[in-house]
Amino acid sequence: MQGIEPTIGSYETADINELVSRMLRDLGNPEPPLSLDVVRHLQKLDLTYYSKTDLNLLDEMAHRAKMAGSTLMSSARHMIEVVEKFNLRGLLMLKQDEKKIFIDNDVVQLKRRFIIAHEILHDLLPWHRSLLLGDNESTLSPSCHQLMEAEANYGARRLIFLGDRFHREAKDLELSWKSIQAVKERYGNTLTTALWQMVCERYPDHPVFGLISRHPLHPEIGGRVDGSAVSHMMRSRGFQARFSKVVSADAYRLVRTYISGRKKGPIGSGICRMVDSNGETYEFEMSSFSNGYDVLTFGSLVNVAKFVLPTR
Repeated sequence: MQGIEPTIGSYETADINELVSRMLRDLGNPEPPLSLDVVRHLQKLDLTYYSKTDLNLLDEMAHRAKMAGSTLMSSARHMIEVVEKFNLRGLLMLKQDEKKIFIDNDVVQLKRRFIIAHEILHDLLPWHRSLLLGDNESTLSPSCHQLMEAEANYGARRLIFLGDRFHREAKDLELSWKSIQAVKERYGNTLTTALWQMVCERYPDHPVFGLISRHPLHPEIGGRVDGSAVSHMMRSRGFQARFSKVVSADAYRLVRTYISGRKKGPIGSGICRMVDSNGETYEFEMSSFSNGYDVLTFGSLVNVAKFVLPTR
């Protein structure tokens, strides 16, 4: 489904939670915002920023990839081909006892934080390290790659929102843009990442979804490089269980019913209907916000009694 990450298994989720919790304990359970420089020091991870015009550094990255047996270089003559083909913004290179994160220098400062955390998780998770260090053919499988990325994304959010601490604090907050902005400021992350965490971790068993999309009335704002309107759809555990048939296109159609022509800030809200896996109709409170780059949306189940559409 467009923009929806694969579901992480319960055993993998538990392992990721335990590894992140152990790291935070080793750091003394720090106050937010978490310093990723301190985390990298603990993990003995170097950090380098690269430019697509810096051919010498790209050559070094290519050399490291070849020396590590990385499949990234198997079909490309030069590292620039890999960077452009996969639209790489961050990359973890492992070579025996030497570990380095490469980050695209074009990425804006605040977005670098999540990318670095994502690469840290690739190094932290033992089953990721084993794949990244060896020339394993399973790394060529798109499904394997997507699952690894989903696991690293989940773990990165757990890390930069300080594990279980986020849930303890967020459960007392209402789901609103004011609360999401407050979470953003407290933990030092982007509004998009704060929205993602609020949707998935505030009340995981309640049906809630989020959307990162194009502005329906201003197509220059948001969207994917392939032209798709939706970049990502986030789903709480409760939403996945009860509304598994709802896809990102369904949610985007609902956004279009209430959106305003504003380009930034709050751009609309409404009560919209969704059909669950049993064919019953429920009401969701939806609200959208534009940060000038994307349209961000959340929707939360508000009518716990089923809403039956009138028959014609």
